[in-house]
Amino acid sequence: MDKLILLLKYIFFGAVQGITETLPISSSGHLVIFSELFNLEQGNDLTFEILLHFGSLIAIIYFYRKTICELIKNFFSYLFHREKNTYTDFKYVWLLVLATFPIGLIGFLFQDFIASRLKNLLTVGISLLVTALILYLISRMSKGNKEKENMTWKDALFIGIVQAAAIIPGISRSGSTVSASLSRKLDIDNALKFSFLLFIPAALGAMLLDIVHFIKEPTAPDLIIPYITAFLTSIVFTLISLNIFIGIIKKGKLSYFSIYCSIVGSLSIILHFFL
Repeated sequence: MDKLILLLKYIFFGAVQGITETLPISSSGHLVIFSELFNLEQGNDLTFEILLHFGSLIAIIYFYRKTICELIKNFFSYLFHREKNTYTDFKYVWLLVLATFPIGLIGFLFQDFIASRLKNLLTVGISLLVTALILYLISRMSKGNKEKENMTWKDALFIGIVQAAAIIPGISRSGSTVSASLSRKLDIDNALKFSFLLFIPAALGAMLLDIVHFIKEPTAPDLIIPYITAFLTSIVFTLISLNIFIGIIKKGKLSYFSIYCSIVGSLSIILHFFL
């Protein structure tokens, strides 16, 4: 019975990760909230978080697999053959690299501080309110029509700097990057695509930073099955929520998430003083 309850807890965490990774409501913030609220232990926190994010990573790669293959093909076509019709994708890949740099630098310098000091209900609550404000402001802005061939290094760098703020629990990565893209007048399709493609190198970088910790503190044998279950659950729910988010944002309903983040953020701050 205890093993079943443990397994259900990890399935729950996997579902939370999958749903909140793509929706603009902060996956890291929700993991902190549910851990505190229900006293759910995550075991080796860092290893577990890496696994959950890896599940979301696989799901996003699968979802954008055709785009990724085309980008890779065209990148090398231009690199080696200078085919003019592939230059846009060549530049696009470098823009993704540039946009990844800020979060890589911030993560490398402040990862330990954030893990030890900022994973609490108060920080998450305040950050969710910030996310809510950003989503509200963006929902009130006029739509842009900038396509990927018109993106500049300034667009990419701005989006990357905003993404770096999402290392703080409660600041939504997808919400911040999509909002930053829309504020630079990217069209909705390109804003979504750039945001989620940007998650791939960011997630890979985070896993590389944590690999030493993973080796030094291997997972306990009794947690292997729960971890794998949570990992698979994360993949499934990431794919589901990704489709939901794309549908909602294309309908111009980003303000719905602003309301949600306001409510959850306020409750998190209140709970901080009572738990």
